[in-house]
Amino acid sequence: MEKLALHGGTPVRTAPFPPQMPGASLLGSEELKEITDVIFAKSPFRFYGIGQPGKAAAFEAEVRRRLGVRFALGVSSGSAALLCAVAALGLGPGDEVIIPSFSWYSDYCALLPFGVTPVFADIGDDLNLDPADVERKITPRTKAVIIVSYQGCPAKMDALLEVAAHHHLLVIEDCAQAFGGSYRGRRLGTMGDVAIASFQTHKTLTSGEGGLFFTNNEDYFVRAVRYHDLGAVRPFFLDQLSDPEKAAPSGRFPGLQLRMSELQAACLLGQIRKLDAILDTCRAHHAKLRRHMERYPEIKVRYEDGDCGIAFILLMPTERDAERFARAMQAEGIPCGPTSACCNLMREDFIQDRRMVHPLLPPFGPGCPGESAVYAPDGDCTHTDSILSRFVAIGIGPLFTDGDIDDIIRAIDKVLAAE
Repeated sequence: MEKLALHGGTPVRTAPFPPQMPGASLLGSEELKEITDVIFAKSPFRFYGIGQPGKAAAFEAEVRRRLGVRFALGVSSGSAALLCAVAALGLGPGDEVIIPSFSWYSDYCALLPFGVTPVFADIGDDLNLDPADVERKITPRTKAVIIVSYQGCPAKMDALLEVAAHHHLLVIEDCAQAFGGSYRGRRLGTMGDVAIASFQTHKTLTSGEGGLFFTNNEDYFVRAVRYHDLGAVRPFFLDQLSDPEKAAPSGRFPGLQLRMSELQAACLLGQIRKLDAILDTCRAHHAKLRRHMERYPEIKVRYEDGDCGIAFILLMPTERDAERFARAMQAEGIPCGPTSACCNLMREDFIQDRRMVHPLLPPFGPGCPGESAVYAPDGDCTHTDSILSRFVAIGIGPLFTDGDIDDIIRAIDKVLAAE
């Protein structure tokens, strides 16, 4: 038995691993060419300029083609896309929306400007929403659910969509960490009412910041377009509508400025052409690791068909097992630990205290529908902390080689043999 590096032995690996950021690690000449076009056209704004802008339009068209959706709208960030999604569905004060206890802050924060009360549901062993707990959290005020596919692994879409349909709930698919993923042959983001993606630097595609709203529903699309551009629908969008009257000025309402720039879109136009290669490489490495773990049946490998393959996640039998495994793997030179900054949101002080930018605002202000909301992680989502304490993750990037994966396997075998 080899001596663990943790105890003074020789590490399996001393060289650094390639970057784990999928899209960012492949930024290069393709993106530079598209961005250079924008610079020479002197037209970084998507709707007009000194030259002729067209990168945002081309990116949205490519998204529609790849995903097979009717409508796609580039926006300034993933959070902006979530704001557009909430606006598109017409959610507001008095409404409740169920979100995962384990997620990124945006799923919570995007609801509050509309006066919507967030309701947390527990997660399962896949680190995604537990359909049974979603059903338990439904009240007469529940109007929608946000389904997150954490780190590229699809949530239990069939069960969640069945619960939503039975209770007449709207569905927002948050594909921020899973753009390009699928579920049993269906593209993530095409099964709910509306969907969003993020192109922040950690995502499968990146423009540093950037986001996407997409849907098959024309009414939701028009509302999202209005909200992302001060309530107006510019002539650019009219050709996409079956009923141009939906874009009439009489339908205007106040919105924000959440538009995607031509520079963001140009970068993404270069990136999206690499998406298949990114996913193919990461999925192949993920599959090799999964096959190897079959010899360790006591350790659960998180996986669902259609997984993007960007995070190899193991659920250990106990919290102590997870801590020891992660420490030992890190000592062997393997980056093992959380692959995102997502957390149990119910443990955050500003959420437990229901703080708002102004104390009188809905949903939590005096006399507002969410005034008496209580976020108690030990009583409401009892499995989240236990599951999070037992999982360990190893990020996978498209520049990883077979040799890199072999080093991970060698370290796994060495560490588990010493347990």
